Amino acid sequence: MEILKESFEESLPMLQKAIAECDFVAMDTEMTGLAMPQNIPRDQDSLVTRYTKVSKSASNFLVIQLGICTFTWNDSKAGYEARPFNFPCFPSSADEAKAGERFFQCQSTSLEFLINNGFDFNKWIRHGIPYLTRPEEDAYLIRKTEKEALRATSNEASRDIPIDDRNRAFMTSTTEQIKEWLQNSTEPTLTIQANNSFFRRLVHQLIRNEFNDNLNVTSQSQQRTMTISKMTDEIRAAKELAKMAQPPKLNLRRVLDMISESKKPLIGHNCFLDLMQISSQFMWDLPFELEDWKKALLGEWKTIIDTKYLATHPLISPHLVTSGLENVSQCVQQTPFSTVGPKIYMAEGFDRYPANAAADAAEAAKAVAAAKAAADTAAIAGIAPAPAKENGNQEEVKEANYHEAGYDAYITGQAFLRFAGFILKERERQSTIDNGDEVDADESGDVGSPSRKKRKIEVEGIEESTAQVAKATEDTVSEDGEVVETELEKEETLRKRQQMILDNPTQQYLENAELKDCYNLLHMMRSDIEVMNLAGPEEEPQDRPFNFLLRNLPSNYTNSTLFHLFRPLNAYRFNRVDSTSAWLLISRFPAPPPVEAGAEPVETLRSSVMLDEPEVTVPLGPLGEEYVTPLMVGDSELANKGRSLGMKSVEEAAAIEIVGWKSWYLEREASERQVREAQKALILEQDQLRQRQAEEQQRHLAQQREQREQQRQQSSKPVEGKPKAPLKRKQDDAELDSREETESETSTPTSAPATARVMTTEEAVAALEAALDAE
Repeated sequence: MEILKESFEESLPMLQKAIAECDFVAMDTEMTGLAMPQNIPRDQDSLVTRYTKVSKSASNFLVIQLGICTFTWNDSKAGYEARPFNFPCFPSSADEAKAGERFFQCQSTSLEFLINNGFDFNKWIRHGIPYLTRPEEDAYLIRKTEKEALRATSNEASRDIPIDDRNRAFMTSTTEQIKEWLQNSTEPTLTIQANNSFFRRLVHQLIRNEFNDNLNVTSQSQQRTMTISKMTDEIRAAKELAKMAQPPKLNLRRVLDMISESKKPLIGHNCFLDLMQISSQFMWDLPFELEDWKKALLGEWKTIIDTKYLATHPLISPHLVTSGLENVSQCVQQTPFSTVGPKIYMAEGFDRYPANAAADAAEAAKAVAAAKAAADTAAIAGIAPAPAKENGNQEEVKEANYHEAGYDAYITGQAFLRFAGFILKERERQSTIDNGDEVDADESGDVGSPSRKKRKIEVEGIEESTAQVAKATEDTVSEDGEVVETELEKEETLRKRQQMILDNPTQQYLENAELKDCYNLLHMMRSDIEVMNLAGPEEEPQDRPFNFLLRNLPSNYTNSTLFHLFRPLNAYRFNRVDSTSAWLLISRFPAPPPVEAGAEPVETLRSSVMLDEPEVTVPLGPLGEEYVTPLMVGDSELANKGRSLGMKSVEEAAAIEIVGWKSWYLEREASERQVREAQKALILEQDQLRQRQAEEQQRHLAQQREQREQQRQQSSKPVEGKPKAPLKRKQDDAELDSREETESETSTPTSAPATARVMTTEEAVAALEAALDAE
């Protein structure tokens, strides 16, 4: 189900119900980009470095589509009902404070990927749901509250419209009508005539000054009337609430707040970047320290499950070619995963996505392949092929909506159920074998409930006992001649008793010790550190005896040059850091035996025995001339090849330095600590500066209010010898020149041109009404 800006508020009750009643929630996002070149993940990143890089990416790029899918156990279906929701999200600046305005970057490859997968950018901008983080919403409310307070102060301090011959009759008549109604009438309301905004303002002035705001007034400007009623506690409370600044209702974060408040498990696939983006864009500012982010994240969602990490489980990984979400989705909809675990259904009204698109597509592909094979066989045999069905399988098979966030959230939750079910089923099978019991290949019951054989015995027992009860009561007739229990009632009783056996497996999935060991762990892409532990300290990485950092590389050295240079060390891969440094990875397998001079090369099988240490001692420090000279100097085949690969200077090659992984790690940790301390000091200094600026701004605003109040008090005093001039219009809150404006209204200009015309009374009233209407 796709929810747009126009339908968001009316969909909130449905969303709240779905989240409150579900067993867990899966999520996914689509973004405008992944990483700037300087923030691309590297294998050697520490978790702190990776967090810093992804923090910058989360600040640069936007989530443009959020998908969630709730999974709710349905007793009657003995399976989970899925409710996928797709939310396009666009940062709106529609309010006067531009609270939701964003400045963001885009990555061309990401946009191209999105458009190739059917993403509608027009819909995103026109119908995307706006959002505010919690700090942004707090700042928005503070600004609105201050503005409303300033406006209220300005209204209270503003001068009343003077009562003169133009309005005295109206004020007298209206006052008498109200007093008569209060004293003698039983009608709940009083309607009075107010032809324009000038007279409506006079009525409000009258209620405020003569009746102490104890009456409620509403205007019907089109009918040119006003309705007066007695003030009640409910109306007064509503008015006070209306004066308070309210958070915007159109805020996508409300959905994430619902998930957080429900404390339901949150499922994602390879979701470290998703969680960083969601917390940064929708929830709160990313903390400086990684540990603070992990604590804040688990404060929102107690249990987070990464199916990318779950896919590395030793029972799961052998069945997966890759662990990308699309491949995982296709695998879990086929054997062995599709035969275990509870069923999954799309809830009523959620037909945007097919429930088993990958399986249906696979079956369709098999059917097409079988039909093609049959046609080829028929052609060889000279038999006319059977006519193909019109339109093929187009109507029967729906396509999977990969890379639409709502659908990806659905298949993520589906993968979790299949993985968890398969792991528990395999452990149950292994336990049965260890206990010496025979296992029937057909006895593959649903995981999370008793085994199929046990369930069959229990159900047969229920059927037998229920049949005996039915037989005993078959001829039982009530006094009025009706049968006590009908056949339909007996069947319903049997169904309910059978259903009691099929329990909700969610608790087992969440409480099983082996599965719990996989939760709150995030898979790390392109990293020597495979996992981030959200709920505890990170493990200190072990030494990597096959990894070495190369420094001082000549910029013209290619990977072919490096393979030649480090051939004696059994090198098998180089990962470039920049033009002068790279990582050298030594093979974990023994090097093949050298071929003797003049002998024919013989293909040998590679050893399957992995080494614990490099078989050749790696010289740490500069290579030195003794090492490099045979590889580039002289008439040998090795030297000739070295020169052809660009090795010209012995001094340059000898200066290349090899650094062990452990030394590099300790050096990097010390450097990162220094950088973090400097950054923390800078952040503290910036926070203190912002605090001082905020305090100075508050003092300045207080001075402005005080000056404005003094100006109003001074301008309200009549000038000796001159009558008090009528107020031309209500002063704007932002204006600070009220004294000058008052003086210009009460004084006669000395340099007015001779052609200047004095405005008539009627024109002055019309101008005042126009100004009031404009306000």
